[in-house]
Amino acid sequence: MAPSDDGGPLVSVLIVNFNGRHHLAECLQALRRQSLPAHLWETILIDNGSHDGSCEFVARQFPNVRLIALDRNTGFASGNNIGLRHARGQFIALLNNDTSAHLDWLRAMLTTLQQHPEAGGVASKILFHHDPTLLNSAGLQLLRDGRGADRGFRQRDEGQFDQPGDVFGACGAAMLLRRMMLDDVGFFDDRLFMYYEDLDLCWRARRRGWKFVYEPAAVVRHVHCGSSSEASPFFCFHVERNRVLVNLKNNTPMLALLVLIGFLARAARCWFRIIRSGNRGAWQTAHGMAFLRAAGSIAFWLPVLLAERLRPVPGRRPMCETESTESIQPAARAA
Repeated sequence: MAPSDDGGPLVSVLIVNFNGRHHLAECLQALRRQSLPAHLWETILIDNGSHDGSCEFVARQFPNVRLIALDRNTGFASGNNIGLRHARGQFIALLNNDTSAHLDWLRAMLTTLQQHPEAGGVASKILFHHDPTLLNSAGLQLLRDGRGADRGFRQRDEGQFDQPGDVFGACGAAMLLRRMMLDDVGFFDDRLFMYYEDLDLCWRARRRGWKFVYEPAAVVRHVHCGSSSEASPFFCFHVERNRVLVNLKNNTPMLALLVLIGFLARAARCWFRIIRSGNRGAWQTAHGMAFLRAAGSIAFWLPVLLAERLRPVPGRRPMCETESTESIQPAARAA
């Protein structure tokens, strides 16, 4: 398989980092060992204003990595969007900084996506870093209540997800996207900052007629919630808010309304517990404030999202004739 027609790499691997110096050595060393020949792909690390020496470490230890150093934390969505504007590949791989990709991760995803021209992206088989016998994600699924969920989350890996197949979407921790799909659908939604941005992108792509496939041979180990705790107010604000925003953008009006009502019910329940306890729990109060901030943000964006929904969604653009659909041939392991 040759590089892209313009002489650039076939694949661009994007890694967004924020104070993840302690993760980067393992992540980037695993990329160095990829079986896909090194001349076919590039690595771009977008640093979101880290102050832990991440940039200096990458520049010193991994000089082949293209480093984009930002002066502030723009979040996962905007960070990847900035990387996408610098990426030269026909295919875009997203990889979290707290992951370790197996030897054939990149090759397996690329082979699968080139075998499925109707697909906009490929989902990896993601395992927990602390216990690789437990599944983190085998692709994204959309639940009836509007939540996005990882297939197989916390299940023991006993081969139940060892067959490739269609999925609703791909987890942003480790995925491969077709550049043509991104040009057609658009990049990540900057408003989401982090969490649910992968579900939103996949949902928008599916509305345009693209599909997503799961490739079990593309294996990655992942430190789940390496950037924030699931119990933190920060996590609560972004997950609760973004779930509503993404459903307001993409779901049917009735189901989007039900998701909004569910959010309001959870916020009311949280504040009922705070009032009943006499405001003695700092942790609970912080979560109550996160719900209030989320409600304010939803109210702010609601008119904009409703206006966006009124815009017609045209049919999917046909596949470009110049895009290569050849299979990757066995090649020598990259140095």
